Amino acid sequence: PPPPPPRRPPFPPANMANVKEKKNVTGDSWPPKPEEYLYIPNIIDYLRVVALIYAMMGHTATIEGDWHFVTWYSVSYLLDAVDGVAARYFNQCSKLGYYLDMIIDRISSSLALYKASVRVPNVLFSITLLALIVLVEILAHAVVMYFSEVLKVHQKDMGGDFQIVKLYLGSKLGLGFGCICYEAMLLAIILNAPTIVVLLFLPGFAFRAAANLVRLWACANLKKKDP
Repeated sequence: PPPPPPRRPPFPPANMANVKEKKNVTGDSWPPKPEEYLYIPNIIDYLRVVALIYAMMGHTATIEGDWHFVTWYSVSYLLDAVDGVAARYFNQCSKLGYYLDMIIDRISSSLALYKASVRVPNVLFSITLLALIVLVEILAHAVVMYFSEVLKVHQKDMGGDFQIVKLYLGSKLGLGFGCICYEAMLLAIILNAPTIVVLLFLPGFAFRAAANLVRLWACANLKKKDP
């Protein structure tokens, strides 16, 4: 009898043009080796957590409390810019560092979204900010992580056919613009800054949120095409 047809993989990519062999830029060590917990960039991430905890310890009902939060939140955000540089400089890239950075980023942005949602007087805008915690910071990034780590779809290829994703992930300028405006607008709301300041950062805020939602849609659409 003729040989049976080859079995298809359980999660075949829907579009091979958007899928490539995943480059492991963070190392293959998992679970982490003991020494990885003391890598300099990972220690920097631990300090980010300390800064965030201290940021939440201020009196939230006062101007001083708001400045306390923004100051220590900004310290944590600046440390985020340092850990990647340290990882490359000391050649200490690791899966542990990759996951730490991703998780702390999500916690950080979720805290800022929540604090800003409490400050805005408009109920609809407040609900929108809370919804972004679920849709962008949790769901979108979790789905992207699943497709990246389990299905081996490269993160920058998920939704890469969409111009907004290309602009967001295609250059440091686009990524920096979106991320900085996203955080800056939330901090401006928390500090009760003039409306013009909030509106100044709104395009970048919307740009980053939309790009991540498009990536979520692209991943969901990719999964729907699986047999």
